[in-house]
Amino acid sequence: MRLATRLNNFPEYVHARLAKTVAEVERTSGRKVLNFGIGSPDVPPSELYLAKFEELIREKDAHLYPGYGGTREFKDAIRVWHKKRFGVTLEENEVLVLLGAKDGVAHLPFALANEGEEILVPDPGYPGFSGTAPFAGATPVPYSSLDELEKNISDKTSFIWVNFPSNPTGAVATLDELEKVVELAKKHSVPIAYDNAYSEITFDGYMAPSILQIEGARDVCVELGSFSKTFSFAGYRMGWLVGNKEIVAALAKVKSQTDSGMSLPLQRLGAFALMNQDTEWHKKMLATYQKRRDLIAEKIRKLGLTFDIPKGSLYLWAKIPDSAKDSESYCMALLKEKQVLFAPGSAFGARGERYVRVSICVDVNDIDEYL
Repeated sequence: MRLATRLNNFPEYVHARLAKTVAEVERTSGRKVLNFGIGSPDVPPSELYLAKFEELIREKDAHLYPGYGGTREFKDAIRVWHKKRFGVTLEENEVLVLLGAKDGVAHLPFALANEGEEILVPDPGYPGFSGTAPFAGATPVPYSSLDELEKNISDKTSFIWVNFPSNPTGAVATLDELEKVVELAKKHSVPIAYDNAYSEITFDGYMAPSILQIEGARDVCVELGSFSKTFSFAGYRMGWLVGNKEIVAALAKVKSQTDSGMSLPLQRLGAFALMNQDTEWHKKMLATYQKRRDLIAEKIRKLGLTFDIPKGSLYLWAKIPDSAKDSESYCMALLKEKQVLFAPGSAFGARGERYVRVSICVDVNDIDEYL
């Protein structure tokens, strides 16, 4: 079978690879793996939203093609939410509906990067930022801190990924820090793609900002949002892109060739959820994750892992013991010996070596049997 040579330009997505290993360990050990590897929000959605969804899928036009770019109702709800949450006023042409935030991550390189150009990506960072760059013939260039950004910008730089609260580290950023990034982007005329998927998963009184709160940010910035984290709609694949209208239009053009839009029931559910937020459910959801975060932290310290408690995201980013060879072998040994999976830090970039990412999206009722 003749396959495309571009398959040699990128690895299999880390969690797809780890899922195969987990299945094999469960088969050979006869024991279910306690999987801290993937960050799949597992707190059930609000009953308010589920009941509404049941109504929406029975509407007369629910089965029809939805059209492109998003319905006005859905985009207006996104605009209203941004105004209420961040004080940011958006125009309709500054909003694009996505099939999950990863949809935007995968397709933005086609809208912004030319063959042979470079995309700056955080290291350690979400693997999707670097993994999809080769699709467009671009090269990911890592940076480890905001202070390191400028020295990595060149005449080949097409755009920059920035992500706070961070996957995988849980690091957060202030508006002052983001303002410096926007100034840098304007100075070099380089767009910023700001992944704000974890903006509503924060702890200990911290509230994540939007980069679009900065004056003039829309001249160079777009921002990703996610229903997966905010509403526990991960499997529904719902997200959005807002900001610079030229970038929004460019991505919409790409997506017109790759999908036929989000289903009407899901768009209506998204609009309903944004306009009728179940704040009590959201508080309970955050309390559940914070309780898990603290319990898991207590348990993994006993393994010799060291880390800071994060104020955002769904992960603990922990340094492995000095006695361990590397993060991959550490994780594989733990999986084999205890049937516990952590994600190796090396999967998130070269600077992730000697770290592991530990998800808090895990039912911890049985944790004492494993750790």
